[in-house]
Parts: sequence; structure tokens; C-alpha cells
Amino acid sequence: MNHRYPAAVGSVEVTEADDGAPAVFRWRGRRYTVRVVIANWVEALPWWVDQAGGQRHARRHVWRVEAASRTGMTGVYDLYRISRGWGLERVID
Repeated sequence: MNHRYPAAVGSVEVTEADDGAPAVFRWRGRRYTVRVVIANWVEALPWWVDQAGGQRHARRHVWRVEAASRTGMTGVYDLYRISRGWGLERVID
């Protein structure tokens, strides 16, 4: 099942690997360890986000990762980073 979470940037705390990819993240009070980076890409943000943020041609970097919680539950998560921080866009479980 696919769940979208259009939460504000900064709703996820991320520890990055040396290459900038997420290695560990904390979301809704739980800690997740990234097992595999499935894909990553860069998206242009819609024009209204550009205006709201005062940036022109803003982009965000998205990582689709498989991650596990401390209890061993795994899922696929779309994490993104823009200049103001990290967010979580989607959970596929």
C-alpha cells in the first residue's frame, strides 16, 4: 500500500552517509536504518513552491530507500532533501 505524507520540511531527522544519501532517519519518534538505496533522482519543484520559498528554479533530491525500524519492520520510503532540510513524501509498505 502507498501512503503519501505531505509533511513540512524538517519533519524528518536524517543522518547522511559520506555520499549524502540517507543512512539513518527518525520519523514520528521511530528510528529507521537504511538497508538499501533503491533509486535517487532530482525533481524540479512547482512554481508556487518557488515563489513561497523565494527561490527560482528550486529543486529537491529524492531517495527511495528500503529501511527497517528497531523492531525489524521494513518498508520503502521516499525521503527528500531541499535547502531547508529533509522531509518524507511517501511510504510504500
